[in-house]
Amino acid sequence: MPLLRDITSEYIGSLKYAERIIDREIPIKPVARDIMALVGPRRSGKTFLMLLRARELLEGGEQVIYVNFDEPSVSDMDARTLATEVRREYPRGKVYLFMDEVQEWEEWDRKLRWLHDVMDFNIVVTGSSSSLLASEIPSRLRGRYSSVLVLPFSFREISREVAGEGFRGRGRLLRLFDEYLEYGGFPEVWLYKSREKLINILNTCLYRDIIERFDVRDISVFRDVFFYVLSNYSNKVTLRSLKRLMEARGVKLDVKTISNYLSYMEAAFLVFTVKIYAPSERKKLIRPRKVYVVDHGVAKLYPQGLYLGRVYENVVFIELLRRGYDIYYYDYNGLEVDFVVLRNNRDVKLVEVTYEDDQVVGKVEKLRKAMRALRCPRAEMVTRELREDYSTGNAEIKVRPLWEWLLGRD
Repeated sequence: MPLLRDITSEYIGSLKYAERIIDREIPIKPVARDIMALVGPRRSGKTFLMLLRARELLEGGEQVIYVNFDEPSVSDMDARTLATEVRREYPRGKVYLFMDEVQEWEEWDRKLRWLHDVMDFNIVVTGSSSSLLASEIPSRLRGRYSSVLVLPFSFREISREVAGEGFRGRGRLLRLFDEYLEYGGFPEVWLYKSREKLINILNTCLYRDIIERFDVRDISVFRDVFFYVLSNYSNKVTLRSLKRLMEARGVKLDVKTISNYLSYMEAAFLVFTVKIYAPSERKKLIRPRKVYVVDHGVAKLYPQGLYLGRVYENVVFIELLRRGYDIYYYDYNGLEVDFVVLRNNRDVKLVEVTYEDDQVVGKVEKLRKAMRALRCPRAEMVTRELREDYSTGNAEIKVRPLWEWLLGRD
């Protein structure tokens, strides 16, 4: 068989053929005590990110092995044989072991647990979301892991090389923002500005990550639910409302089946659902959830839903997710706020989104009421163009245009 270091060099060497490399703001710092699992939607750049990190470590003098389990020479190895081959090439010291398409390795969970427990390797794994799902990792790796969510490009990542100073730089930045709103952040879609590539990603997720993975029997019915949920991004949905919709189309589905369909879409990272912010767990379960798609480029595939306020809200949700917040929506006695966000169940902040700048004053007052109700000192409003600061006592509301808010950091 080829030497593992030769295989590693071949794959890392392929990076030189990349048309363009956009640096990601996703930290990959593998440590021996945990298996690091890169999870996220299909085609979000997990393999590319892994190879970049492997190259960086090699160039820094570290010992690195990259294996892709599509390679027949390694896919048939057991864990002990693989470890032996790694130690043949690196007899001593710490070895970074990057393992791609690990779902192709038979009994991958048992083998990964063994590799982890011998404490010789810092392990990073990725896998197809059709087989290595975030929901499966905790039970199958039994606490020996940490996960990193890899989402499509952020606006901050794609705009890093564009200077925003002066009217020329600001104009280039705003033009880039317009393109980002149009195409979204999936790496292939963004680099080629291709709507067709986005449709292909969506169809592959539909069939490979959901229909095949979960053995969906009635494909035509599932497709109807699938596309209806996607087209209702940034809206509230309930299982019963989905049930009534399907009945109006002459399709009878029980609530449990619809719940399963929605969970399949979440498992494939195509949609995320957001619960109401409430002290009662029961209320969180029974109240409608808001649905967001993994990338606003997907939202742009649905002309009937192209109100830009909904697109803006979806963009803000994904960015909040990227920043590591726990996210809810607020709705109490007719007072609604798009997002209540927390870290570690504390440090509450409100975020409201509006595309219509002439509605800002009214929404500022709404935020003030919600801030008083929740005893929350901080709020942000994301707008199309307006930039302003409001303060009342110790309470502060920052209003920023979406492009500027996306470039900021918490």
